[in-house]
Amino acid sequence: MFQMNLIKNLKTSYEIVISNDKRLLCHTMGGKTVIFETETWEKVIELTKPNNPDTLHFSRNDELLYIKNTVGTICVYETKNFQLIKTIKSRKSFQIEEGNFALLNKPFTILDVLKINDRKQVCALNIETGIYEILTELEGTHIEFNQFIPYDNSYLFTLSYLEGVKGYLKYKLVKVVDPSVERSYSIVENLGLTNWDLVYYEPIHQVYIFVHKDYELTIMDAELKTVLKKVNLTENGVQRTDEYFVHIAASYDGSYIVLTSSDRVFILGFEDLTPIQIEELEYACFAEFSKDDTYFLVGTWSKGFVLENNLKGLKL
Repeated sequence: MFQMNLIKNLKTSYEIVISNDKRLLCHTMGGKTVIFETETWEKVIELTKPNNPDTLHFSRNDELLYIKNTVGTICVYETKNFQLIKTIKSRKSFQIEEGNFALLNKPFTILDVLKINDRKQVCALNIETGIYEILTELEGTHIEFNQFIPYDNSYLFTLSYLEGVKGYLKYKLVKVVDPSVERSYSIVENLGLTNWDLVYYEPIHQVYIFVHKDYELTIMDAELKTVLKKVNLTENGVQRTDEYFVHIAASYDGSYIVLTSSDRVFILGFEDLTPIQIEELEYACFAEFSKDDTYFLVGTWSKGFVLENNLKGLKL
């Protein structure tokens, strides 16, 4: 697979995350989160709370593991003995939305999307106390966290909203500043793009990559002012199917872009966005390089794979 050495087969893997010190690997299944020790690949523990886990984050020092499920329950475990130390659920005053979130520098504080009085906003939420701070005043149907942007020290969100009498779905990008630094946010206007499936900021080359339904990729500069390049994957030999794109990532060194669709995983060379590897995988949902590019991690609704990354210099 991908002309890489297989290190570990996994069962259902909606997401696969390796700790910052590379000691632990976690993957989410339908009813539990499974932890492995990477030196021996022996299973450490299975965590059944929360049920239906969705998103994982290790704290910077790897002492804590945050797990959020599909209905917004968040559990925090210490990683020495994996004792559950904090849990927060939606309450009458707020509902924690499904999706990715960010860890802030303040202990047990996250940046997430909350539904408050039937409106969704980006908030700073303290898991320990349940106290939240509303950071935005947005009008839209959905808000989704993408990633942290080191270029301008902001957190990138996608805002979806309906426009016009017929209710056409449109997207905007929202940047939120860490509230411990400054309580502010901005909406990126005049992108020149109407819709996209995925957006990703590649920090090595300092560009944004937008993925569209028609297999087109748009590359924009770090200021989101200039389109640097547009490439259609079908012009590089990719055959159209009824697939849809679900995930995008880049290698740690910026050499490769990884696109995951519902049926395939594409590894593209960054310079010309030409496919290096294309692997058909039914119900694919996740593919990323580890933070130091040692591993290539692939997840589907039925299985997962930990592969040794040996892609450098490889061409189709």
